[in-house]
Amino acid sequence: MIFSKTVPRVALALSLFVACHMELPGQETGTVLSQIKKNAKPAGTEARGAIDVPSDVSWKTSLAKKSDKDEPMIINGTVFQADGTTPATDILIYFYHTDSEGYYGRRGEIRDGHFRGWMLTGADGKYEFSSIKPAPYPNRTVAAHVHMTLTGKTFQEDSINAMLFEGDKFITTEERNSVGKWGEMNPIVKLERGTDGILRGRRDVRLWKVD
Repeated sequence: MIFSKTVPRVALALSLFVACHMELPGQETGTVLSQIKKNAKPAGTEARGAIDVPSDVSWKTSLAKKSDKDEPMIINGTVFQADGTTPATDILIYFYHTDSEGYYGRRGEIRDGHFRGWMLTGADGKYEFSSIKPAPYPNRTVAAHVHMTLTGKTFQEDSINAMLFEGDKFITTEERNSVGKWGEMNPIVKLERGTDGILRGRRDVRLWKVD
């Protein structure tokens, strides 16, 4: 089982990570994570993040707002098996993105910055994270995006196409034309602002196999 690749990694970010997790049976989760971590990419390699998963990971996580200038954002979705219908259980999702100025981190800080987190799907395959809307890289024409990797008990960690945001002027024709090319679900997310001022969007993911 493999996944389509994300856009290239660049740069690093500001600080701030606050985890907010739902309850999961500790022993059961620990067993699942130990199995999943056997398939994590080593630290320092591309498409990795599972190696650092915390012990209290759940299907839902929250990153605190950095400042009033940031736009709060909530993304949810479901991870499906290759049939696009059956929910995929015990899939570890790792994500990270830039801050509202387009940086992952500053010199001396962790590689992926502090806007990063982990989620573990349950029987319904669902995930959700709250964060801020990332900004494009400074002085470049790369669309704002959220990097994501998936890791399972039976397959190695790999990246999927980065989450993009509808309306971003830097989304290329090639990126739009690639949507669905490998049978994946649309990674270009439409954000809608609620009455509470929070941007919300949905991205479903389908695992896929190569014949």
